[in-house]
Amino acid sequence: MIKTDVCIIGAGPSGASTSLTLSKMKIPHYIIDKSTFPRDKTCGDGLILYAYKALRLLDEGLFSKFLNHPKFIHSKNIKLHINSKLSINFKESEDRNMVITYAKRYDFDYFLVNNLSKKYASLDFGNGVKNISELKDGVLIKLKDGKEILSKIVIGADGVNSIVARKLAGNKIQKNLTSTFVNGYFKNVINLPKTNEAEIRIIYKKIPLFFYIFPLADGSVNISLGGNAKLILKHNINLVEEVETIIRSHPKVAYKFINAIKIDSWRGWSIPYNFGKNKVYGNRFMLVGDAAGLTNPFYKEGVGTGMMSGIICAQSIEASLKNNNFSAIFLATYAKNLNNEFGRLLKFSRLMLKATQFKFLFGAITYLLKNKIELKATKVIKRKSY
Repeated sequence: MIKTDVCIIGAGPSGASTSLTLSKMKIPHYIIDKSTFPRDKTCGDGLILYAYKALRLLDEGLFSKFLNHPKFIHSKNIKLHINSKLSINFKESEDRNMVITYAKRYDFDYFLVNNLSKKYASLDFGNGVKNISELKDGVLIKLKDGKEILSKIVIGADGVNSIVARKLAGNKIQKNLTSTFVNGYFKNVINLPKTNEAEIRIIYKKIPLFFYIFPLADGSVNISLGGNAKLILKHNINLVEEVETIIRSHPKVAYKFINAIKIDSWRGWSIPYNFGKNKVYGNRFMLVGDAAGLTNPFYKEGVGTGMMSGIICAQSIEASLKNNNFSAIFLATYAKNLNNEFGRLLKFSRLMLKATQFKFLFGAITYLLKNKIELKATKVIKRKSY
């Protein structure tokens, strides 16, 4: 049996950020992932706000590598189309570099994993977790190859279907607080903005659906469509049929896909935004990223919040080890720190998401407040990013 102070389950952006921060603190730890890297990951491939803040906090050199990475594209503008006549522009100020970055998760996650410490991080990739249980002196993690790890504290960075969240926190997926999305990659998409502007549209099909067009460094384009999981099931909405209809016949979209060729099949994934509704800590464990339900409800981005949660989590780990206290009472500070960082923004985003269900009212309010929203957004972007 391997004994360690800290074991991180999951090496995506949330787990990698936890590991990178622990290594800066010179804290040895294990990090496990069922996949080997680079590995594919279904996602919208957009990074905003906290992704930048987290990268700078992790390491200025890492942030510089990110800015200059040949497989990442940066843009200074996101255009959210409320309807065919009204849009909101989220622009970065002239003195700053970007408001959104497009990076395939295949490349971005590998970028982070490649920078994990060889001195403080013990990597065990391609080896999934079979079972996990709390013992008197730690958490026992049994891997699929038969290996056993006893850790004083375990971090669940293993996504929406987190085994840590299920086994130790007793959490369940909440469809009403989850988005379901499909995405696919296309080449030969034409008439895209030269500034690599992000195109996001709210499209109403009984419920509000969010449609994304994100350009990528290899010349392909990531197309995504999704909405609230519970409402999609309730109204029997077929997302693949809907997205194909949009790219074939939507007057503001279809002309871009006249010569487009689909590269692969449509793929689906879930995006949880249940922070504040489920446990994110307990005796000898903490949850980060999607396992903690930290995706933004409105614009659906969870990589940045996940990375920041990893940094905040590592700070709690350091305090826990220093005090030799791994109890739920001691780790409660972690949830408070998460709420201090994300609480107001996530609550506001959840409110905005609910407002979109009232199509005409939401459009009218947005029309009246358009200038104010755009001005305030610039300040929020600066405060929440880099």
